[in-house]
Amino acid sequence: MILKFKTLQIALFVLLSFFFSCKKEDFTPPAIQTISVVANSPASFKVVGNISKLGSEKVEDYGFVYNNSPEISETKGIKVSLGKDVRTGEFSKDIVVDNIFANPYNNSIWVRTYLKDSRGTVFGALLNVNLPVPSVGNITPNMAMSGDIIKIAGDFLDATVSNTAVVFENVKAKVLSVSKTEISVEVPTGLSARHGNNVNVKISIGATTINNSSFQILGNYKDFTPKSGPVGTKISFTGDNLPDSYYYISPPLIELGGQQAAIVHNDGGVNVPFTVKENSDLAVTVNGKKKVLGTFTVTAPVISDLSPASVFPGETILVKGTNYPNSNDYGEGRPRIKLGSGSYQDVYLYDAGQFYYNVPTNIEAGDYSLYLKVGPHEVLSPKKLKILGHTATSFSPKSGSSLQQINITGSFITGSWYNVYFGSVQTNGTATSSTNLQVTVPYGMSEGKVKIMIEFPNNKVTVPGDFEVTGPSFTSFSPTSAVPGTVLTIKGSGFASNYDTAVKFGSIAVAPNSVTSNTITVTVPSNVSPGAMKLTVVTGGQSVSHKDNFTLLDK
Repeated sequence: MILKFKTLQIALFVLLSFFFSCKKEDFTPPAIQTISVVANSPASFKVVGNISKLGSEKVEDYGFVYNNSPEISETKGIKVSLGKDVRTGEFSKDIVVDNIFANPYNNSIWVRTYLKDSRGTVFGALLNVNLPVPSVGNITPNMAMSGDIIKIAGDFLDATVSNTAVVFENVKAKVLSVSKTEISVEVPTGLSARHGNNVNVKISIGATTINNSSFQILGNYKDFTPKSGPVGTKISFTGDNLPDSYYYISPPLIELGGQQAAIVHNDGGVNVPFTVKENSDLAVTVNGKKKVLGTFTVTAPVISDLSPASVFPGETILVKGTNYPNSNDYGEGRPRIKLGSGSYQDVYLYDAGQFYYNVPTNIEAGDYSLYLKVGPHEVLSPKKLKILGHTATSFSPKSGSSLQQINITGSFITGSWYNVYFGSVQTNGTATSSTNLQVTVPYGMSEGKVKIMIEFPNNKVTVPGDFEVTGPSFTSFSPTSAVPGTVLTIKGSGFASNYDTAVKFGSIAVAPNSVTSNTITVTVPSNVSPGAMKLTVVTGGQSVSHKDNFTLLDK
């Protein structure tokens, strides 16, 4: 019985071995082909494959594999799976290219079919197609400002508004329309570029991107501030892509009332010209397109004070006020002032709200209306300016010798110099106060009575009375005889200073040791021959000798 069971086992094993060996011999591989590949667009293509035989194994996956090079394998390329539900015959797929292959400079795509079963993967033939590449041409216009509509020419193939993006630098623009040959787009706001800068324009159609850098952004002026102010006011602008300095290409033309206002600030601002009208339209012209931004109103200056309120001819006053320009100007419309019916004179900005005005030297004394003219306005000071008359009423002392100090009373400008005449001899004096003029008798004046006259800016005034020019007196000297080296003392009056005084021993002049108005000390010289001689005092250009002789003793 046991023998029969073992015999049955052996027979069964032989039968199974035969069965499996026959099964193994029944395996057939699948057969797949790559039929065709056709480009649809710059970013898609259609590929057709065919399964002529499924094989004996169960299919796990099938589809296509593509790459931008012929290297396609289990691990290389982009796999497009169609799943495992498969049957024999043709199959196809429209494939959108992965972004990593979107490159207008390498538009070749390599593709093949694949089928995977439990035993491995089989591939169809490797085919190649070149995807069409969109191209970009000119931008019209090639310079524009934010909000302008520009047109981009080119060959854009299957581009649509939905799959097209246009980016200026890093700012996406609004695409208005797209055709095969033209894209219409609005220049965006928010660009960091300044007026006159070149801007890179990037066009993306699907996964394909093309650059164009032949576009120049222009400043878009939208508003200005302030809307009013004195002439010379700085106006600043707001808008898109405005210039930040005056160093740029194709500068905008900025006009106030039709007059050009030069850009003088690093932020692109302008100063209101001194020649504008009271109300002037502000217009900006960029690339031939003129835009009026609004009206600027020039405010009239207001005079609040005159300091001082009374002056002499030739003096300077401060005309204080508000709405003054903040800088000087030397052209038409510059600040000028006149008194009464006189002529306008230039004035100079001293500080904010203060003009320096030099009163004419030839104006007569009196009260005068003061007019300020600047820009389109002429205004009247609420206070009148009092012009004082120069006077000279008296002098003291009434007599004196050369170089003696004389004080003249009257009305003067403190610290000013005046020409003073003693008769026909001119000298000058200084006003030590508003009521006193100090002067010295001219050097070398002859003795006698003369008139004193003072020359003021607009006239000459003669001081009442006569001034008597006196000569120096020489009353005594001691000792009356002495040897060389002895100090001699001379008494008298009307002596001038050391620099203008000398003592003569005969014909030999000696510089004194000291001089006051009535005393001179001098050392007897050694270069004079002994004997009797005249002593002469020469002082202030005048000479006086003593009636007695001095005797020089021999040592």
